[in-house]
Amino acid sequence: MTNAILTHSYCSDFYAKRGYQFLNNVAQDSAVPSNLVIFSVMHCYEGSLPYINVLAQLAHPLVFIPKNATADANPALLQTINQIANCKVVNPRYNKESLRDPLYCETLIRQYITQDSPFLILDHGGYFANASEHLCHVFQQQLIGITELTANGLYKYCNKNIKKPLVTVSHLSIKTPADTEASECIVHYSDQILREEFGLKINNAGFLRMGVIGAGNLGRGIIKHLQNKDISNIHVFDQDPRRLTQFPRDGVQVCTLKHLIQQCNMIFCCTGNGALTAEIFDHLTQPIFITTVTSADDELRLPDLITQGVLTQVNSNQLVKEYQTRHGVSVYLLAGGESANTPFKTGMGDPTLYLFEAAHMLAGLRLLNQPQLFTDGIQALPDDDEKMIAQQWLTHFYNYQ
Repeated sequence: MTNAILTHSYCSDFYAKRGYQFLNNVAQDSAVPSNLVIFSVMHCYEGSLPYINVLAQLAHPLVFIPKNATADANPALLQTINQIANCKVVNPRYNKESLRDPLYCETLIRQYITQDSPFLILDHGGYFANASEHLCHVFQQQLIGITELTANGLYKYCNKNIKKPLVTVSHLSIKTPADTEASECIVHYSDQILREEFGLKINNAGFLRMGVIGAGNLGRGIIKHLQNKDISNIHVFDQDPRRLTQFPRDGVQVCTLKHLIQQCNMIFCCTGNGALTAEIFDHLTQPIFITTVTSADDELRLPDLITQGVLTQVNSNQLVKEYQTRHGVSVYLLAGGESANTPFKTGMGDPTLYLFEAAHMLAGLRLLNQPQLFTDGIQALPDDDEKMIAQQWLTHFYNYQ
């Protein structure tokens, strides 16, 4: 563990050293050229330090692109990350908005590569999606491929003519435990924000009525953890009716989106892609509290709503942003429209985050070492690699035999 910086604060992550060792074990059999450059988009969490250290030992350098919400909340942690050997934190101007410009992406990459540097893009949230076609063309000989961590990020790559392999780990079964953990954290911290800012409890049925939009891993997990708080009258909507068939037997009310908005005033948006439209906001008749499981830029397409005058910000603090509709109805975005656990470090209480980090990293290493396994365009990490990660994780943390 030479020169590794695994913790930032006195209240360190209990699993930091073991997480670092696990990720190192997953990476150790991969051959890496001495001039490999890795561009990695990542949340600025203390819990990410083991992963950053392992990537920085593989790359020369690791170019760390922090996700906006957590970077703004953790400037001191960025300084710690910058002290890791072979790790370079990009200038803040290279953020989610600016990287939508393909030429801006090209400029960023040229700052860190030489003429013969191979490089990988480990994306998180589709930061490079808009520029992907351009980058594949301009860096045809040097770009090895792209990996994407999240479902909402993968959606941004769909319908792109990508002339390099893009390996997604967003729908792997080993990501499910982390999604379940994240959904528990989102419910917990939504409750904490409601208590702190509004004097409300999330399970006070007299004031709050729960609705969940999106019945994927996170949506299902949120419903489960709401039920664990003895909340019973929960409404759920999903565009795919197949996902809704499981809920009536569990006492959850399935309904249309219109009915959910009419009945509920505490909404969990779990689609990753435009859960609520301008028309819905224009027809609101009651104040509404909203928690998003990804950035509101993706989950609500918030910049478009503001540009169109659908929502106008009227108040904000560290934990809540208040908007008003065109008709003066208040809309409260908990955690400022970011995932509700982002103001509170990682919100991860066990080592499940190392599962999807390992998958994300291994996808890039497989692109590097076994390019024959992949074709241009979107594909998943092979099943055998997922099984290998699961077995190593169980053995490392839980003495699985």
